[in-house]
Amino acid sequence: MTLPLEKPAPVTGKPLLAAIEAGGAKCIVSVGRDPNKAKRHRIETASPSETAASIERIIREEIGRNGLDAIGIASFGPLNVDPESADYGQIGPTPKPHWEAFNLRARLQEEFDCPVMSESDVNGAAFAEAHWQLDSPIKHLAYVTVGTGIGVGVVQNGSIVNGRSHPEIGHIRVERHPTDRTFSGTCPFHGDCLEGLASGPAIATRWGASLTELGHDHPGLAVEGFYLGQLAVNLILHHRPEAIIFGGGVSQTPMLLEKIRYECLLLLGDYLSELASPDAMETLIASPRLENDAGILGAFIMAQRTFSRTNNS
Repeated sequence: MTLPLEKPAPVTGKPLLAAIEAGGAKCIVSVGRDPNKAKRHRIETASPSETAASIERIIREEIGRNGLDAIGIASFGPLNVDPESADYGQIGPTPKPHWEAFNLRARLQEEFDCPVMSESDVNGAAFAEAHWQLDSPIKHLAYVTVGTGIGVGVVQNGSIVNGRSHPEIGHIRVERHPTDRTFSGTCPFHGDCLEGLASGPAIATRWGASLTELGHDHPGLAVEGFYLGQLAVNLILHHRPEAIIFGGGVSQTPMLLEKIRYECLLLLGDYLSELASPDAMETLIASPRLENDAGILGAFIMAQRTFSRTNNS
């Protein structure tokens, strides 16, 4: 399935929207008619019932006596993103305790009696990075988040690309680094898949610190670049994006993007002449243009989209 990308309503628009970026460690909740001015509330991701109750409390405090027009949720997963499914919005098998089979979308829809759109957190970030009030929209984009897990959202021709569900590219198999043969990986499902080798928990388990704390001369930086460089090559060969954006806490480590670009260029060789230079890699592989706001702004786009669909049908 593909989900068309739409711009949010202009600042003068009337819809009162709620946006939720639900991550494995924290949730961001924002409510307003102008997403650029709406206050951001941060809460820790606790049990499903506690987290949902906190989200509901924040929304109610923000809307007061007003009715809420729509909600957008950019959530960690795996997540059922099929709007035609009876379980639309439900969390699938996840290492996050107690969250499997929980459906935040359904709960909020019942609580606030308004349309609710739910997508993966990385797809939400891809939505925003491709199109949010930027001078140069990107028609073909891959957005990578590297943090508690590794996720990828793909935009092709301005639309989010899903199949039966959202992509799970973080669980692809990668070649092991020559100095990293014995680490078993942290993925509870696959052990040493990409996420099991290169996510934040994998780094902390292997070396006892975050990548930033390890320092620029630690060999872990080269190992991380080696794995994420393979991911970049796979995305290039499979989707041919105009840009690959690396977001998430791990990706912000100084010099990591340079390592990823180096490994990607090395692995591609001269196969794609237009990408066979360091300058081309620097243009292709980039940091988020929206910095840490991509996820919550993507959730606002979803809220606007479902509001527009409901009122135009």
